[in-house]
Amino acid sequence: MSKEAYNKIISKLERLDEYLKFLREIQQVNKKKFTEDFHFYGLAERYFQLSIEIVLDVCKLILVAKNLKRAEDNKDIFEILKENGFISKKVFNRLAGINSFRNILVHDYEKIDREIVYQKLQTNLEDFLDFKKEIAKFLKKQM
Repeated sequence: MSKEAYNKIISKLERLDEYLKFLREIQQVNKKKFTEDFHFYGLAERYFQLSIEIVLDVCKLILVAKNLKRAEDNKDIFEILKENGFISKKVFNRLAGINSFRNILVHDYEKIDREIVYQKLQTNLEDFLDFKKEIAKFLKKQM
């Protein structure tokens, strides 16, 4: 892996940390306040979208840097990384639905259910951390 690709991935993971910090703060808000206050659900939606985009960007950078099979779409990215041992089956299973959630946030924003966003906020932040840990292990082997 080139130093440039390595640095881009590190930079993106640092940004992911920042977004997860913001999501953890929003996570402390109770459900009623979250679903009624556009500040909270709007921020959560945006930071989820940005976090997902970072995960996808990191995966794409790895695919290119390691000259792996080109993904047909975002769903394929995680499968290719799992097949090549970059992420575990556990992380793959936990991230499998992330692209669907991203598509709702980006394309079907009129249909976003605030309670589902709140549920994901309460239960899915660890998925991003587990992904980051596995990518960090991969990066340590590269340098």
